[in-house]
Amino acid sequence: MKSVYLFFITMCFCYLASLTVSSQNSTIERLMEYANEIKIINTHEHQIMPKKLDNTNYNFWMVLNRSYLKADIISAGGSHFNENNTGLDELWQQNGKYLEFTENTSYYLHFLEGMKKCYGYNENTFTREGVEHLSEQIAKKYTNYIDWFDACFNKSNFQTMFLDQYWSPHNLDVDKKYFTLIFHANKLINDISNPGRNYRNTEKYFPLFTEESGRTDINSLTDYLLYSDYLLRKAKEKGAAGIKNSMAYQRSVYYENISLERAMELFDKPGGSQNEKKELQDFMFHWILEKAGEYKLPVQIHTGYLAGNGNQLDNGHPAKLNNLFLQHPDTKFDLFHGGFPWTGEFIAFGKMFPNVYLNLVWLPQISRKRALITLHEILDCVPYNKILWGGDCHYIEESAGSLEFGKQVVCEVLAERISNGQLNEVTAKKIISAIFRDNAIELFNLKD
Repeated sequence: MKSVYLFFITMCFCYLASLTVSSQNSTIERLMEYANEIKIINTHEHQIMPKKLDNTNYNFWMVLNRSYLKADIISAGGSHFNENNTGLDELWQQNGKYLEFTENTSYYLHFLEGMKKCYGYNENTFTREGVEHLSEQIAKKYTNYIDWFDACFNKSNFQTMFLDQYWSPHNLDVDKKYFTLIFHANKLINDISNPGRNYRNTEKYFPLFTEESGRTDINSLTDYLLYSDYLLRKAKEKGAAGIKNSMAYQRSVYYENISLERAMELFDKPGGSQNEKKELQDFMFHWILEKAGEYKLPVQIHTGYLAGNGNQLDNGHPAKLNNLFLQHPDTKFDLFHGGFPWTGEFIAFGKMFPNVYLNLVWLPQISRKRALITLHEILDCVPYNKILWGGDCHYIEESAGSLEFGKQVVCEVLAERISNGQLNEVTAKKIISAIFRDNAIELFNLKD
């Protein structure tokens, strides 16, 4: 009799649990439907729009080659490949098994999601036959990439993408139908420690600067700062919404506050040690942060994990930025990537500082599970008007997959909190709209 009673109780618990799961899944579906209707403000992309794309025979492997997934293939033991001069059979023989080894990773699942969204790919893994079929579709679509980009852009319901042109940092002209300009600051930070740079022959805007300022060359730190200020003002005039620093790929994100007098001394000094060059770069970024506050340009900073297959991981340790938030209270900071793997410190800054915002950009692709955990912790700690999202991809298929991944993470977290009684559905929808649209409009002054 006792065993029958225990069996009955167990079955009741299982039934109630199944009802809870079913209810939570229904909530996720409703929240996803709501998220799909939002015109997305994508706060970070590296979209490449090559003018000669229609002259190139694109295929699956070529798109993969510029994706995050390639890093997992290399990590699994695969090799770099020349997708232009190699047939599909050979490419599969070369790296097909390593592609299969990555089926468990978020990079893989995110890339797959983009192919499903854009091409209607209906398999749950990339098979040899599936890759061949996708390659045929990609080759056809990429003969007119602009139209294909437009179709995927609208299918994903993007309104604008913030464009970080790290390959052409002082290009201030972007297609405003799709993009919002972000001024990439790495070049200004780097070049101050290389005073011999020939701006006259390499900078598009230098002739305009000489007309305005009367200076014909950069011979002093004063000249350099005048030119830098000119570029920032010109970027603002051209519609720049913010400034981006991704220097963690080259050096530590710890920037000491170097005096103007010391910077002048170092600028005029030929050569200079690595530490002296760092001092100049440190000075320059503090100067940029002051200007960013003055021009109301939020500053996006790469924190945490570094893309690719090898770098100095702790370059992007979020805790190293603490002094910047204290010393520049009038400048708004948009911290990227959840600070992974230091997500706790990343969240703490959003809680501590009114001028620090938290961006989930790229985090779901790095680790979907950590993105779920991190968003739960952010919602425990930080007001929801300080959370943003971005894609961080080179081609439109990856951006579409990134958005699907991002929406899934946000809606799953919110549905769980609704199920637990921590949140109601009305507030959950406000949070979705805030993350994917409203917070970006407010932080980056996009109301006009």
